[in-house]
Amino acid sequence: MTNAADVARQLAERLENRGLDYALGGAIALGYWGAPRGTIDVDVTIYVPIDRPMDCAQLLGELGCDLSAKDAAASLGEHGFCRVSLAGVRVDVFLPLVPFYEAARGRRRRVELADQPVMVWDAESLAVFKMMFFRRKDLADVEQILRAQGARFDRLWVREQLAGMYGPRDPRLSQWDELTEEVPGE
Repeated sequence: MTNAADVARQLAERLENRGLDYALGGAIALGYWGAPRGTIDVDVTIYVPIDRPMDCAQLLGELGCDLSAKDAAASLGEHGFCRVSLAGVRVDVFLPLVPFYEAARGRRRRVELADQPVMVWDAESLAVFKMMFFRRKDLADVEQILRAQGARFDRLWVREQLAGMYGPRDPRLSQWDELTEEVPGE
């Protein structure tokens, strides 16, 4: 039976064979920077032109994903996101819609996933993305990243990214400040 890690490896290999930039996120990336947790899906950002969603949908089909190209293109065009499946595992696909994706792109890290090199978000970029989603489980993941990374983690960079995107009064920033106060950066 195929699991999320197997699908992440397959997807990464197929993207790299095509020379495409990408980054795995979500629980796959979390396993490198915080407390690993199980997952039933794969999150991937693919650096393709955001103004051509049908091209991305066709690419996903060529990579072996199960999808309706029309529905995927519509979702990518409207939200910069679509949900497909590969080998029976859900894959959440993101396009680089906001400028932060370029900052994150340069911070990606190559890691080994079951003896295969893959690209994942670095700890700080992953924390920013999780704060962007701002769900309860994302806040718990950010706390785990802070605990696991300790003094290696660039808290100021994350705060600056959040403040730049959302402004000083957004609840994400106050929540970030609370988390960093609760988890010492020793």
